[in-house]
Amino acid sequence: MIKFKQFHSMPPQTASLFASSQTGKEWLETILPSLWSELCTEFGLVCGVVVLKADDEDSFYESASFGYGEDGFYYSFLGRGSSEWETLMSSREPIFFSGKEFPLFGKSTNAVSIRILADDSIGFLLIESEVEISFSTIALLSLFADKIGREWVRKLTPNSIPQILGQENSHRFFRDAIPNLEHATESFRREQLVSIFGPPGSGKKTLAKWIHQKYLPGAPFLVVESVPEHFGKFEKAINEWGKESSLGSLVLTDVGSFSLGQQQILSDWWSKSDFRGSLFLLGPSELEKEILPEFQQILRKNPLYLPSLGYLPKTSLKKIIQSIFQELCLQQNRSGLTLSQDGETELLGRIYLENFVELRNTILSGIMTCRSQIVGVPDLQVDRNRLDLEIPDAEDLDLRRGIEALERQKILLAMRIFSGNQIRMAKALGISRGSLQYKMKQLGLM
Repeated sequence: MIKFKQFHSMPPQTASLFASSQTGKEWLETILPSLWSELCTEFGLVCGVVVLKADDEDSFYESASFGYGEDGFYYSFLGRGSSEWETLMSSREPIFFSGKEFPLFGKSTNAVSIRILADDSIGFLLIESEVEISFSTIALLSLFADKIGREWVRKLTPNSIPQILGQENSHRFFRDAIPNLEHATESFRREQLVSIFGPPGSGKKTLAKWIHQKYLPGAPFLVVESVPEHFGKFEKAINEWGKESSLGSLVLTDVGSFSLGQQQILSDWWSKSDFRGSLFLLGPSELEKEILPEFQQILRKNPLYLPSLGYLPKTSLKKIIQSIFQELCLQQNRSGLTLSQDGETELLGRIYLENFVELRNTILSGIMTCRSQIVGVPDLQVDRNRLDLEIPDAEDLDLRRGIEALERQKILLAMRIFSGNQIRMAKALGISRGSLQYKMKQLGLM
């Protein structure tokens, strides 16, 4: 067991940070950055970084860093999906990176990285040194990684959960207004089938995922956004999708656009195949195309109809607005923001043709463009509320819009990771700072 007294030169300031009474989110945000700098200085390291998972989403951000200067540094070989990333995120032992083999920050350094573990991998810490990294240093850093993991768990304890109103809460308020939801979910257990109809952006996929997680937690969940027009290819594809989602759920979106031939293939597959999973069929509020009787029978077997946000009571819509606002503030690392009373009234009075998608984009635009600690009506104006953060659907062939949406998504992710530092953002994105500023102005992010 490593004891602090083995590190004879550790100054009282560093030890006091270790012994801080702060815990959870407060420790991660206030103590961690200072303590990391103290540790790196004490060990004589060239540089080091702590990377953690963002709240309620599948992305990572730089939580603490030391020695990189204003320009920062991006470890390209540890990008998501790389073999080095996969190795690190599955290893219980420290992973070493030689400066002769990997592009490190230092000119003559070697690096070691340690995974940070809570219930799952939530990030890593990485250090660079010009001398051989001692066992005692690695041991203490491993304990430090364990400490970060414990504080991460404390951040999500019941005492702090009420403060984190995420997407699940906003849709929980919405689910309360869905007619026949309890009956349909109970029928799902027997029928293994739910058809969900609703206007654009009303959360049909979100509801399907909630039902799936409620009754089939941990099972495969496959969402198909578009299907082949060629009947033979569609027939082959649906058999493959059935195998991939066996014992789980297969979700087919926009079934209202299916041709008569596609309807026939799906009906035959559902009635004759040995598919043992569950099926979700998502469609618009009204089906305008001609429907085969056998396909109509499937669609009407266990249906759910989602209302537009405009049909909700004002009290329910107010709760949804408040929960989405808090969720997005946490995602954008702007937890100190508040929504003004006038801003809330403005949001309550609007008509949202795209429902949750439009409401979330409007609130996110206000959060991203707000220059003070209060998001007011001017931040929510119509000409600023369409950031189009979602990647267009697979069947959308507007290439220009697709490229703009992808660029905007990547820039917003970089803003979150590097807290708006444009030099570091540009370096990670692989463009010049001038190009970044030009794109941000074009996309309405400045």
